[in-house]
Amino acid sequence: MIALTLDAVEEPTVGVTPWVLVVVSDERKRRIARSAWEAAGFAVEVATSALDALECLMVMTPSLVVVDEWVYRPTQR
Repeated sequence: MIALTLDAVEEPTVGVTPWVLVVVSDERKRRIARSAWEAAGFAVEVATSALDALECLMVMTPSLVVVDEWVYRPTQR
């Protein structure tokens, strides 16, 4: 995952809270990532799989997408 300091986050100029989509399969890592991004001032949406992430992306456009190094991908049948 990417470490981010509060100094690296710029305040939005239009008063809109930026949001980040976190795609992480491990529950512990999801909690850590959510806490870190929320502390940095982002609204956070969490997806547990690539398919969940695609569903989120069909509805909204995040400021940033953070993807774990391994995300479950079901085999095609």
